[in-house]
Formats: sequence, structure tokens, C-alpha cells
Amino acid sequence: MVIVFVGNNHSKGGALGQIGILRTIFPMLLILVFLGSCGKKEKEPEQETVQKRSLPKTPSPKAPKPLTKSFTITDIDKRSTTLEFQPDRAIFHKIRQPIVLITLFSDWCVPCRGMLPYLGDLQKKNPQDLFVIGVLVRSDTDEQNVRALMRRYEAPFFISVAKDNEALARYLASKADEPENYPLPLTLIFKNGTYVMSVAGAIPYEMMQNLVDQLKTKKEH
Repeated sequence: MVIVFVGNNHSKGGALGQIGILRTIFPMLLILVFLGSCGKKEKEPEQETVQKRSLPKTPSPKAPKPLTKSFTITDIDKRSTTLEFQPDRAIFHKIRQPIVLITLFSDWCVPCRGMLPYLGDLQKKNPQDLFVIGVLVRSDTDEQNVRALMRRYEAPFFISVAKDNEALARYLASKADEPENYPLPLTLIFKNGTYVMSVAGAIPYEMMQNLVDQLKTKKEH
């Protein structure tokens, strides 16, 4: 702001007039300076607030999905084992036989009951090379009825009655490329932890024994 005084500096009246003008303008200048500085101080926090709000939020990293699936199964004699499935192989804890045959079945399924004696004979004939696991699914029967079922159909192999059965069955069905409402019986075969094949429906005894014989003689690459 530039203030220009007009008048004769040597006259007394001019000097008094200038003093009067200064006395009038000086308080106004002080007020303008005060208001201007307060306005700047009040705007600065608002600018900071806008800047803080506009900062993008960094998303928290998602935990990677586990690549290994693990299921613990238990039979009517309280024996238990853990089946661990990795992307490229399976680990059957406490099972020493190289060939593992897993059949999903139910007590009300007629083809399933028809397969039970065949699976029992298969286990008896190949005790060193084969371990048979029956996984009871879609059933609310108790352990006493399961034991009676095993006696009736001569099925002295590992039959799981664990709570993990349904989850295990869904995983195995997906591995066999079967739908969520998978057929029964459903059989999967592994050798040395490697998934070999699956068969939906009942399997004749001769066919099962032939598959086991082929796997026994097949060399690993």
C-alpha cells in the first residue's frame, strides 16, 4: 500500500493535516496487518488437513493361502494317521506301504457295500505293498454299526470314522476332478505319494488286483 500526502510541507496547516491523517490511518493499518496474519494462520491447518486426507491408504498385504492340506483320520479302534497333501505329492504318516488306496463310501450305498469284501481281500493278499483306507461319508451311523458292517462284509482294513471325513472327501473328489456332489464309491490310488488315478463306481476285484500288480512292478522315473 502506498500513501501519498498532498499539501505544502512548509505550512503549519499542512503539517497539522498530515498528522491528523496519520492518526486516522495508522490504527487501520494495524488492524489490516493483524487480520491478514490471522487469516494465514487459520488457512494453514486447513491445507494440512486436506493434504492428510488425500494421502492414499496402503492396503495391508494378504496372507498367502496354505499350499498343504492336512487331515487326521481315526478308525473304530482309535488308531489315527495324518494324510498330508502337498501340490505335487502326498505324505501318509505312519503308513509304510508304497501303494495307498482310498475309497469314499457310505453304509447305505449298495455298490459300496459290494466293494467292501474285495477291498478286504486286496488288503490281505498285499500286506507289504498296499494299504487300504475306507472313508465313511454321508452317514450318521455310529461306531458299533460300523464294526458290525466290517464283520458282515469281511472288511478288516482301516475305515475312518473321523470328523474330518467330509472335508477329506471333498478334497479328494476335487483332486479326482469330480463334482462337489461326487459319486459313490469313489476310489483314488497313490504310489509313493504320487497320485496315480481315480475310479468312480464299483470296481471288480480282478481289476483292482491287476492295478496293484502293475503298480508293484512299475519302476519310478
